[in-house]
Amino acid sequence: MRRPYACLLPLVLALGLTGCGSDTPEGASAASTTPAAASGARTADAGGVTRVDMNAIFPQGDGRDLVLNNCQNCHTFVPIVVLQMDAAGWTRSSVDHRARVSSLSDAEFERIYTYLKANFNPQRPVPRLPPELLESWTSY
Repeated sequence: MRRPYACLLPLVLALGLTGCGSDTPEGASAASTTPAAASGARTADAGGVTRVDMNAIFPQGDGRDLVLNNCQNCHTFVPIVVLQMDAAGWTRSSVDHRARVSSLSDAEFERIYTYLKANFNPQRPVPRLPPELLESWTSY
């Protein structure tokens, strides 16, 4: 029996290699393997694997690497990008999420939400995402 999300494995692996779990210091480029500025945030290689340019989705800034290295432990980055919450929404989210990242200091946790409030809010355009990612969005 084929698993319904088996086709997403190459995409998830590409995301993992391009945006998460790196030891890149805060503020350094953590994630771009393929320039995608001309086509949004995605490109496809010769093998048909969709590569996502995390730099096109997640602007550089204090807290960015904390988001990329912690938030995806429980869910994809898709809800972060498409919800575009206002400051009050991100504050409510922080209350719900604090226990989920108990390994972070209070200062690191605050940096995450400062970054999210600045970069993913109703005043900023929603970054374009590959359909494969939008279709894979699930809850926890």
